[in-house]
Amino acid sequence: MTKARIGFAMIQVSLIGAICSVGAGIVAPDLSARGTGVDEARFLADLQTIRCQLELYKIQHDEKLPPTETLADFEQSLTTKGADNLGPYLKVIPSNPYNGSSVVRFEKEPTAGSNEAGWVFNVETGLFQADDSAEHAEF
Repeated sequence: MTKARIGFAMIQVSLIGAICSVGAGIVAPDLSARGTGVDEARFLADLQTIRCQLELYKIQHDEKLPPTETLADFEQSLTTKGADNLGPYLKVIPSNPYNGSSVVRFEKEPTAGSNEAGWVFNVETGLFQADDSAEHAEF
C-alpha cells in the first residue's frame, strides 16, 4: 500500500496567494484619500472653536475685541487668565493644517486667502478667517 501525499503543490499555493492578493486589493480602503478628510475636519473644528471663543471674549469684555497691536498681545489675551479673572479662551492659537502656520494677520479690510499667514483677523468686524487659500477663506 502506498502512502498518500498530504499537502499542496506549488501551483496551488501560488493560485491561493494570487486570489488573496486580488481580494485584499478590492477590500482594502484607499488610505491615501483619508488624509484630506482629517485635515478638513481639523480645519473646520479649529476655525469654529476660535470664532466661538472670540465671540465669548467679546461678550465678556463689553463688545470689545482682543488687542491687536501685536500677535503676542492678541495671543496673550486669548490664552491667559486676565486681571479681570476672565479667560483663558484658548490653550494656543492652532496652526492652520493647510499651511502649518499659527500666525494671525490683523487687517482693517483683509483679503483672506493670500497665504501670508495661517489666519487673518478683521480688526473692525472681528471676522476670523483662514489665510491659506481663497477657497478656505470662504468658510
